[in-house]
Amino acid sequence: MLPDLNRVIEQVCKEKGINRDIIVHALEDAMLSAAKKTFGQEKNIEAKFNPEVGEVELFEIKTVVEKIEDPLNQVTLEEARRELDPEAEIGDQLLAKLPPEKFGRIAAQAAKQNIIQRVRDAERDIIYNEFKGRKGELVSGIVQRFEKKNIIVNLGRTD
Repeated sequence: MLPDLNRVIEQVCKEKGINRDIIVHALEDAMLSAAKKTFGQEKNIEAKFNPEVGEVELFEIKTVVEKIEDPLNQVTLEEARRELDPEAEIGDQLLAKLPPEKFGRIAAQAAKQNIIQRVRDAERDIIYNEFKGRKGELVSGIVQRFEKKNIIVNLGRTD
């Protein structure tokens, strides 16, 4: 992960006018998606952005049980106390940190595309909300390009 991810998030928020939470959730979802591709859909995985470290951390959630029925999502009491938490009890859900370095190129590319799409969607929502109240008003702009059945018009926003 980038060591200055906090700075990158702040820069994107400022440039695009997007709420920080939207960017953070996009990062978490993208990392979770990449982790599921790498480690398998069956694993119970959680992604959390850690602002102190400036990275998205991945955790595998394991349930403490007496007898393992699902080896991907369960751990014995002895193993849990030895490896994860010495005070673990049966029924507890423990978090084990996963290494993000193991992502393949395809998973990383999918994560990147996920983030880009979420940022575009957020930008589109901001623009829509800004102009939906101006329906019926006459505004002038410059046609930038045609995209399928849409026309992209520059209305001269300078914020």
